[in-house]
Amino acid sequence: MKKATVTAAVMVMLLLAQRTQAGVSLIMNGSFESDGIINDIAVKAPRRWCDVNIPLDKFGGWINTLWKTHGDYSLSLYSGFVTFTAGDMITVSQQVYLTDVNQIIFDLRLGTIAGYLWDPGKRSALLLIDGDIVWDSSDWMPDVSGEYRNQMVDVNEIYKDAGPHTLSLAMRANVSEIEWFYQYLAQWDFVKFDTHCGGFGYLPEDLNYDCYVDMSDLKVLAGQWLAEEQNQEYDLFQDEEVIINFRDFATFASYWQDNNCPQANWCGGSDFNRSGTVDFADLMIFAEHWLGQVTLLLSDLSEDEVVNFEDFAGFANGWTDNSDWENWQDDNCFEVELPAADLDNDGIVNLRDFAILAGNWRSEGACIRGDIERDKVVDYKDIARLADEWLLKSWLYGLE
Repeated sequence: MKKATVTAAVMVMLLLAQRTQAGVSLIMNGSFESDGIINDIAVKAPRRWCDVNIPLDKFGGWINTLWKTHGDYSLSLYSGFVTFTAGDMITVSQQVYLTDVNQIIFDLRLGTIAGYLWDPGKRSALLLIDGDIVWDSSDWMPDVSGEYRNQMVDVNEIYKDAGPHTLSLAMRANVSEIEWFYQYLAQWDFVKFDTHCGGFGYLPEDLNYDCYVDMSDLKVLAGQWLAEEQNQEYDLFQDEEVIINFRDFATFASYWQDNNCPQANWCGGSDFNRSGTVDFADLMIFAEHWLGQVTLLLSDLSEDEVVNFEDFAGFANGWTDNSDWENWQDDNCFEVELPAADLDNDGIVNLRDFAILAGNWRSEGACIRGDIERDKVVDYKDIARLADEWLLKSWLYGLE
């Protein structure tokens, strides 16, 4: 009788808890620091990145110290010497909430294990949300190997609901072929949301987006000293490319011969001479800047298109400020270790976490958020673990 009563009570709680599901926007273990070295992520998944999908013998991955931009470790995904079918892909995923996330930011290094150049026609590094590609390196990456830091991906409004979403880092084969010589290598580090720094966002003077205005930002400003923005007004197509090319021309062409350009936007900026009409005079101006490099100045705080003492004065005014509201002064302020049962990452184990578990009840598979015990099924063992940690708090919000 006692067991039946407990079971009934639990099921009633499961039903009631469905109404309170929610989550806090955090990427956990975004710099891959939680596990140390992992030689094979197919054998041991990185903590929080619990869903690893690797086509048999075609790809692999590890976590090590050979390259990093924040902390001591990074994630490496590589392709092997095998026969590929176009679309073959390795993914490493975790569940996240995106309610108040505007951008996903990460560092990436592309190359090959043998030192050859990365070929964007053959391989892509990808970022996916719920299986949808939201960023593809081959859409904009030049045909070279190298580091690409602070890549920023806008989050579409369709993902900003109250439920969890699957965020995936991936490598994909773009062509069907037998790979004889190359082993492509995509290395990821410092994956984060723009809602960090205690949720207050970044200060204007925080040029490297690490929550603090310090010597690292001063180095960025010094590197752009007296530089001027170039070709910004001719960069009509807003993408990651830093050159005036056919995408910008396509935007220009869409306004061709419009003769009623409002001053508010001058036909999307295509009316370069501000005559009210997009005509051959504008085409000649555009042609003069064809294939010109676009220079964006993060350090231009005064927005006068040059980095000078006015910007330095503004920077000095924010010196040592931070937007990390608890002022953790930590090398990796947002990567905290939360209780296992804190499923919504809000710093306390409570009914909201129980609601997530309820929503996943009896689900089976990898990377289920309610699977506290990580045994690929949500059952009474997870309820028991949640009960053990009930009302346990972490220091995420300064709670003891």
